[in-house]
Amino acid sequence: MKKRIITIAREYGSGGRGIAQKLAEELGLVYYDNEVIHLAALELGVDVSVVMEVAETKSSPFMYNTGSFHMDLPMNDKVYGAQAKIIRHLAKYDQCIIVNQCADAFLQGREDVIRVFIHAPLESRIQRVQEEYGEDQEDIKKYIQKKDKQRASYYNYYTEQRWGNVSSYDITLNSDMGFDNVIKAIRGIFDNKD
Repeated sequence: MKKRIITIAREYGSGGRGIAQKLAEELGLVYYDNEVIHLAALELGVDVSVVMEVAETKSSPFMYNTGSFHMDLPMNDKVYGAQAKIIRHLAKYDQCIIVNQCADAFLQGREDVIRVFIHAPLESRIQRVQEEYGEDQEDIKKYIQKKDKQRASYYNYYTEQRWGNVSSYDITLNSDMGFDNVIKAIRGIFDNKD
């Protein structure tokens, strides 16, 4: 089956978003990233800022309202469910690239999906983020480590897989190989028919 969909998960500061955008442009694919967050907010009838705040944080078992017979789900769980529904819907109708930490899990079992994980050495990610935002290196290092920990915790909590583990993806690529080389590698898989 010809590959139609590429999911991209990435370490913070690895350049995965830029790679995904350029790849989508080269392949003529629809690109989804923050659009999933906006669609989830619409689906849930809440402000985008609420969804963005919880989109990469797992819920706590203590957040469930057990005071009444009707159990309300925490917003984290609602956002996760809305994103899953949206991503499955998008993948059903579009040839696309989806940048989302759990998109690979949402589309598990589909043979037309390439699951990609973009990573890079911490030093490279610190430098990349510093060039973009101009922050102090030590603050950036702590922030990157915090974001990666959040992403791993969220992914591991909601899926049956491990974030960043090679067995969860079809291909993992170090962005220090150069963005063009990473794109070329993904394109090679996408362009080949099974």
